Amino acid sequence: MNPVASLLTIDGIALNVDAPSRKRAFEELAHLFEKNAGIPHREAFDALNARERLGCTALGGGVAIPHGRIQGLDKIVVAILRTKTPVVFDTPDNRRARLFFGILIPANDEEHYLPVLSTVAALLKDRDIKDKLLNETEPVAICQTISDFVPQEWPADSEEETQDLQNSASA
Repeated sequence: MNPVASLLTIDGIALNVDAPSRKRAFEELAHLFEKNAGIPHREAFDALNARERLGCTALGGGVAIPHGRIQGLDKIVVAILRTKTPVVFDTPDNRRARLFFGILIPANDEEHYLPVLSTVAALLKDRDIKDKLLNETEPVAICQTISDFVPQEWPADSEEETQDLQNSASA
């Protein structure tokens, strides 16, 4: 199972939310984090905004990965928000996003968040998966799409391990 699938629940997904601004979208993500992980709304909202001040988390193509660090959090938490209409980010190119992968990370985590971020990036690079995430109507279908996803470059797919499998199959 990929690291995002193990962190996402159906209740951590909100679809077709009326959030006409980045601030409102972050508020909605913060509500998801509060409802599903018990993280105080204000703390989640502030963490997302603190990271956003360092640089825009909108990637283009209708997606954003707002994320932030929280003191005292014991594990990474993921939520997905999809808005009814694209949200304009305050950037020179006015990037827009409808699909938000919110990620909250323990403040002292220097190891576990990178696989999560890289898996989200890989999910969003896959055009078919991104289209499903932008168009599915049920949270369960989104969870299934993410659960079924295997990045092209999993460590288990390394050339050395592939060679080992081929050698053991021919022995």
